[in-house]
Amino acid sequence: MHPPSYTDQVLVTLANDPVLSRLGRVVVAPPQPLDVLSAYALRQAVEVALGCSSDAAPPRLIIWAFSAGCVGAAALANAWQRQSSVLALFMVDGWGVPRVPGVPVHRLSHDRMTHDTSRWLGAGDLDFYADPAVPHLQLWQQPQAVEGWALPPGAPPARLSAADFLCQRSRAYLESRP
Repeated sequence: MHPPSYTDQVLVTLANDPVLSRLGRVVVAPPQPLDVLSAYALRQAVEVALGCSSDAAPPRLIIWAFSAGCVGAAALANAWQRQSSVLALFMVDGWGVPRVPGVPVHRLSHDRMTHDTSRWLGAGDLDFYADPAVPHLQLWQQPQAVEGWALPPGAPPARLSAADFLCQRSRAYLESRP
């Protein structure tokens, strides 16, 4: 629901990562802003972008979504998981979006309060919140400039940038799956 240019720095984050930069990626910016809320519209856009055919198995996905886009991304992850595999769903400031069952989920929040209140709908497997707090859009527009805490369950928090969190966790899923 934001201008596509807001995603530029997230794409730079991917391009600068030695592993993730070698993978295919799809940026879904539907022509109708409300299409980010629709799993059907997102699925169609992903299938067209990836050239999926009806006789081939759908590819495995790692999904990074932001804000209201997390609504459609969560529904897409749920549907895609039934036919293929969603390695992980990263919900960046997806406040109010419930956790997707059966899919590894990571929540990234622009402040501690958003982190705490998002957990009511299901904590992620490993979450991140900005500290110091940043404006909502900055978390997506400048993830390399946002410092915060990764919160592994049962382990001490680790300090890193939002960009490092996204890349490190995404690489971990790629390395752990055949």
